[in-house]
Amino acid sequence: MLSALILLRHVALPAAEPAPLTDEQSRRAWALADFLQLYNPTSLLCGPGRACADTLAPLASRLGLHVTVTEDLNAATPPLPGPAHTAAWLAAKAIRTLPDPRRTTVVCAEGPVLAALLVAVAARDGHDLAGHGLTLPLEGPDTAPPGAGWVLHRDDGRLVDVKPLAAR
Repeated sequence: MLSALILLRHVALPAAEPAPLTDEQSRRAWALADFLQLYNPTSLLCGPGRACADTLAPLASRLGLHVTVTEDLNAATPPLPGPAHTAAWLAAKAIRTLPDPRRTTVVCAEGPVLAALLVAVAARDGHDLAGHGLTLPLEGPDTAPPGAGWVLHRDDGRLVDVKPLAAR
């Protein structure tokens, strides 16, 4: 049974205060919905924050799905000794939010959470990411472009391939 785990950074740029999406960002969210609906996701998860929920709203509307907001996809961490600790913390929290890996799921969050989740899923399934040339933002400002991410293709719940999802 084929499925996908789609890791998506929200379409908004970092802002001091949560704000509604701009017209351009809304158009980008609708364009993503056009593309992502082709994967026929059955669950939508997002981190706390308006930008994540607003990014998934068009897709949820199209598919008649509910967006589940979870604190486990929050990029905030307690004070930790370094980036490896931060990545492990984020991955451990994020991976427990995932439903059955045989279901197609879209996860919208901040870049560091998505990067940690990608590494955790690959490690769990024994998938080597070395050949993918990935840049994983784990520390510092979120450098992932708005609307970018990865599509993790799975066969019977196990990761078989990773494709970048370019910002639209």
